[in-house]
Amino acid sequence: ADIHEHPQGQYELGVAFYTGEGVVEDEEEAVRLFRLASEQGHPSACYMLGDCLLDGIGVEIDRGMALDWLVRAAELGHRGARSRVMAVLHKIEGEDYDGFTDASRQTLIEHTALTANKEGQIPRRKTTLRNIVGGGSRNLVELARRQTIIGKSRKS
Repeated sequence: ADIHEHPQGQYELGVAFYTGEGVVEDEEEAVRLFRLASEQGHPSACYMLGDCLLDGIGVEIDRGMALDWLVRAAELGHRGARSRVMAVLHKIEGEDYDGFTDASRQTLIEHTALTANKEGQIPRRKTTLRNIVGGGSRNLVELARRQTIIGKSRKS
């Protein structure tokens, strides 16, 4: 997928590394592949890269960059990206969000208050890397969560 710069192939391989289905789970490799496909304008890869950046999956948390990629996914026509953006932003009644109208209250401010350490930093999430090839994460709840996110990314 890398050699031929095929964004759909990069995205699909990223999904495999993200879920650990058919390959050894590798969050950092998934992010690398999502980034390659995103840079070529693949809407679902932009959504997944933004999601990984939001949650610190395979990469340091970077909410600003995450929002950039989610907005890019929305601009490319990804239907779920706008809702995801509004789920992160602090929504103020009467404020113009240029067509982003989701009223979700999971805001960046609330997330920071709940997850930041004493220094106000959001710690990097621990990887769930597995060392076996096969049918996804050993943690079935985590696998189900990731498959749901992948399903949302495919709705572009």
